[in-house]
Amino acid sequence: MDHRDSRSFSAMSGKQAAMQISRRSLVTTAGKLGLLAAVFPTALSRVQMSAAQTPGGEITIMRALDALSLHPGVNAGLSDIATNFLVYDALVIKDFEGNVQPALAESWETSEDGTVWTFHLRQDITFHSGEPFTSAHVVDHFTRWLEMPTASKLATLDSFEAPDDYTVVFTLKGPNLVFLNNISQTEWAYASIPNMNKVAELGDDYGVVEVDGTGPYILEEWVKDDHMTLIRNENYRLGTPVYENAGPAFPERVTFQVVPEAATRTNLMETGDADMNIDTAPRDVERVSSLPGMTVDSFSRISSNNIGFNFQKPLFQDKNVRQAINKALRRDEITQFIMMGQADPAEGYLHPEVQGALPREETAPYLAYDPDAAKQLLADSGWAMGDGDLLHKDGNPLSFTTYVSTEEAEQICQVVQAQLKEIGVDMQVRRLDSAAFSEATQAGEHDARFTPMIYTTADHMYFYETKAIPSPNNLFYSNPAFDELFAKSQSTVDQAEQLQIFGEMEKFVLEEAIVVPIQHVRWIFTRDERVQGMRYHNIHGVYKMMDTYVEG
Repeated sequence: MDHRDSRSFSAMSGKQAAMQISRRSLVTTAGKLGLLAAVFPTALSRVQMSAAQTPGGEITIMRALDALSLHPGVNAGLSDIATNFLVYDALVIKDFEGNVQPALAESWETSEDGTVWTFHLRQDITFHSGEPFTSAHVVDHFTRWLEMPTASKLATLDSFEAPDDYTVVFTLKGPNLVFLNNISQTEWAYASIPNMNKVAELGDDYGVVEVDGTGPYILEEWVKDDHMTLIRNENYRLGTPVYENAGPAFPERVTFQVVPEAATRTNLMETGDADMNIDTAPRDVERVSSLPGMTVDSFSRISSNNIGFNFQKPLFQDKNVRQAINKALRRDEITQFIMMGQADPAEGYLHPEVQGALPREETAPYLAYDPDAAKQLLADSGWAMGDGDLLHKDGNPLSFTTYVSTEEAEQICQVVQAQLKEIGVDMQVRRLDSAAFSEATQAGEHDARFTPMIYTTADHMYFYETKAIPSPNNLFYSNPAFDELFAKSQSTVDQAEQLQIFGEMEKFVLEEAIVVPIQHVRWIFTRDERVQGMRYHNIHGVYKMMDTYVEG
């Protein structure tokens, strides 16, 4: 993107988002890596830093929600994950083209049958505390990860061991296509490696009061629901070919400021009190893009915003009710009036760019607006119009409450609320802060919940697997047939078969109306043009920020 004009707006596709958003050219990365490739080099030649890329400066980044815990794998919160990319590293990481690159592991190889993976670790890495990084820390984290809510990512893993301080051997239950992806840091940073001794010392307080990683930034201060300050790790020299800069990072300090209200975030950008807004409201795009010295970057984000039902509630054990709600919505009104065109109406569950997504002509009928069909489904289940223009059954109104955690989600659900009222359904909306939302939905207090559902691949549908209850499966959905499909998707070595299974899973989600798909959103970032070198990831946004610098 050309920054010669101080007022610019970029609209990029997911593929274009992988390109450098700066004045500098890209370094050529390694060739594409097959899942069963043998040995991977640690570093590539580097492009010499320009004069502008001198270390120094601070960046204040605003986000709508705070993190809950910085213990990798403990939860699937997006703010937690975004922070963990900066605080930790993992064995491997994907570059902006989706190729697996070395990180804490400098090389790896697999057995001929694809069931044994041996990783050779870097011997020059230390944690922020100064303690050396060894294979024992990897084994400890994977042992703990198996007991975490996100353990489905390790479903194919049989055993692992550390034969020496710098070697880790993983044995799989069988060859599969997902293992290397699932243990990459790109897969939600769950595989990020913390200091096992600090984890043991702090127990459940690890990730809340203190952390110790190997990443480019060190946690300096965390005032819950206000701000989190990270300072540069001066000893960081990981040198992964994902970025031009081998380390340390350029900015001295990165502060995440928690600002729940969209208008306040925009005002702070306008007054110069913040440098980036990674939760820019669609309605503010035109306003901020006209400000001198300000840039708005917008590009496709792999997402499936949805309202999910709590299957513990008798109301939502009736498939007719779930299907009726899906048919009662005019999704284009949400994308037009709330998202201001910065989203696409859902015509299926999976994002159409995700491998395995069914053709839209197959999925669109499940979500097509059809109020007459919705009313008939409800009538078939015994609901009839009663007092207050609401449907009633056995003397009770068809009423439920949807929990949300952000202002934007609240606005989206208010439109849904109005549309459902047209067919006699009363949906109330309750907004909670992120911590309260997580606690309430895991406890099953909600009738329904709204989630942005951002993901990397179709196998994120483990969110609906029985083993994922109550987190991330806060729908408490359990179906052996779906569990079997997911298990097959993780064990097959035939990519065509895996993609077919993903399609079957999407059809399952739509036919059973497990959730109400709403839209596929776009990333919308606002930044002061002093912040340069931003290279956006189409799933994770700011990612590890190793090439980012502050001009002036």
